[in-house]
Amino acid sequence: MAHQDRYGLPLSTASDAAAAAYREGVDLMLAGWTGAAETLERAIAADPDFALPHIARARVHAFYQQGDLARAKAALARELVAKRGTERERSHVETLALAIEGRLPDAIASTLGHIESWPRDALVLSLPLGAFGLFAFSGMADHDRARHELCGRVAQHYGEDWWFLTMAGWAMTENGDVARGRAMTERGFNLRRENAHAAHAVLHAMFEDGSIEAADRLVDDWIPTYDRAGILHGHIRWH
Repeated sequence: MAHQDRYGLPLSTASDAAAAAYREGVDLMLAGWTGAAETLERAIAADPDFALPHIARARVHAFYQQGDLARAKAALARELVAKRGTERERSHVETLALAIEGRLPDAIASTLGHIESWPRDALVLSLPLGAFGLFAFSGMADHDRARHELCGRVAQHYGEDWWFLTMAGWAMTENGDVARGRAMTERGFNLRRENAHAAHAVLHAMFEDGSIEAADRLVDDWIPTYDRAGILHGHIRWH
């Protein structure tokens, strides 16, 4: 049976181990959780010619400001996907590579075109979303509204997906609809508590609606479950 990612998109690997590790690694990335790098390395070891774990690993390098490593991995992913990859996978690799290389206008254009064709490619959809996404760093004055509208266009493809609820709710909050945004983000958070982006987004909503004591309790109760190596640990503790 052909392998798929968690969103039902085909994966160009015959390795059960590579596909499983890739799916797990992507979920860890989408959650801002520790272990993504190691899990993606397992996928690479299981099938070194499978391009998608390489570009995902490049993205993790970029998260940690390891620019040279990120660009080298992205270049390798481009080579591999050209030899063995679907049209969707080639576009996926190219879009993430453009973002890693800091080519924001090209990355945004590629992201929007890709999402039009493959709206359930969550790793690509994640690029413009959140406080650290392409839209926020693009200089556009209406990036909060742009994120909210983008989520609205693809919502039908995600249903009650924990990651999408997290990001769509956060976009709603940042666009001014705090009550509905908080409720949506909390739904996503309750589906997967090991999700640092959800904790972050819920805290933002709590600060916006004045629930300061509840926010303090959330940090105190939740932060012990999050490894100090987590990319958002210091930021959430600061909140």
